[in-house]
Amino acid sequence: MRVSVIIPCYNVEAYVGRAVESALAQTHSDLEVIAVDDGSTDGTLAILQELQARHPDRMQVIAQANAGACAARNAGLERSTGHYLEFLDADDVIHPTKVAHQLALAASHDHPELIAGSATMRSPEGDVLRQEVLGTTPRDPWFELMRHGLGGSPQNLWKRSAVAEVGGWDESLRSSQEYDLMFRMMQRGARVVIDDALLTDVYLRKTGSISQGRQDRNWERFIDLRVRILDHLARVKSPSALEPYRQVLFDSIRTLYPHAPQRASELYRTHLRGFTPQRSPATGAGYLLLHRILGFSWANRLRHLLR
Repeated sequence: MRVSVIIPCYNVEAYVGRAVESALAQTHSDLEVIAVDDGSTDGTLAILQELQARHPDRMQVIAQANAGACAARNAGLERSTGHYLEFLDADDVIHPTKVAHQLALAASHDHPELIAGSATMRSPEGDVLRQEVLGTTPRDPWFELMRHGLGGSPQNLWKRSAVAEVGGWDESLRSSQEYDLMFRMMQRGARVVIDDALLTDVYLRKTGSISQGRQDRNWERFIDLRVRILDHLARVKSPSALEPYRQVLFDSIRTLYPHAPQRASELYRTHLRGFTPQRSPATGAGYLLLHRILGFSWANRLRHLLR
């Protein structure tokens, strides 16, 4: 079963060789690597072309004007021939058995549309910052989507037909892109299988990412996605069953407040008027008391001032 590894690249000359080599080192043999240079101004394209010359039967390079990570992934999607896709970011690394392991997992679950994988988060120097291991106990994939618990683009494995069916990646987005894609796939009935194996290393860089942006805009996009998830689930779940989802939305709007207080207050009034928040990892008893006495805006304003 063929797998296409698609690597969007933008000014990553210091990292891209490592990412490509990790793709070419996969133990699964039926594999193609498609690297898409998104208008880099450093030596990224030259490195990719050199790697392609060394592996002409396994790798192809696409060069395009700068259009963003999603456009680069879509360009690779159009050229791909794999049954499954691995969207590997240019500064990340997959272990040699990653693709083979996830294909075996897919085969044992009747080839689902998405394998959601775990990852080791590393500093730019390679130090382990944390491990994000997705539990394999039965759980609601919709709630995991809501709380950002379905992995990310490099650690996941995506069925090509399901990605193409929803039109690929939304090129207007600059954050939450993979969760938007997973949402649209799940709306069409995509099945999700969880993989707890740590076979992807994600390197967290402060600058240079194709998709980085301002924190307030990032959180607004994430909140917008969560509102869309809630609107969809409201058609199939009872109001009481939606309360945990509303709590996640509430915590997200609270996180936005320090960056954009007026916008956060507007979002709260629009989507959560009358909601009674509960304790959660992001909301403690002290804040709940303030919220009960003062309401959302004043509770967050006072909390922000005290901090």
